[in-house]
Amino acid sequence: MRTAILVGLAGLFLCSAADRPMAAAAVSDVGTHVTKDDVAATLAALAPKSGTEQIMRMVNAGRMDVGVAVMRRQPGRQGAVMHDSLIEVYYILSGSGTLVTGRKLENPTPMDPQGRVVKELAGPSSSGPSIQEGHSQRFGPGDTIIIPAGVAHWYSQLDSVVDYLVVRIDPDRTIPLK
Repeated sequence: MRTAILVGLAGLFLCSAADRPMAAAAVSDVGTHVTKDDVAATLAALAPKSGTEQIMRMVNAGRMDVGVAVMRRQPGRQGAVMHDSLIEVYYILSGSGTLVTGRKLENPTPMDPQGRVVKELAGPSSSGPSIQEGHSQRFGPGDTIIIPAGVAHWYSQLDSVVDYLVVRIDPDRTIPLK
């Protein structure tokens, strides 16, 4: 009888703990610092004349993981993307263009769950050629753009190469820590 009660209490404890944030001991007590030199070195290491990205840091921030990446986009045709649960904040370092955002991704196709984008960069996502009935906004150096989860985003026009920082907020912890 005591064993059954202990097993029951252990089960209740485990179920209640699943809804609590991760223990503070797993979160850094010193923070994470990404310097401008880190950003410059990472940008310099990106493949020239290609659209690419590199996650610099992805850390446990308590209830969710938060990361910083640098991205480079080249002028030319871009596709649209929508992340299921990932929130992104862009800070434009250089370049300009037009970003379209909205919830109507044209011909949405789920991205390969075993591919690099899903496994290493953005978690479950869909892509499509464009966004229907979206909101167009011009952007340039110094601008900040917030992309909520479930909102498609698409560079409909790039005037030049665009380099930007991306802060990724990952509540489902789908991106590996770095």
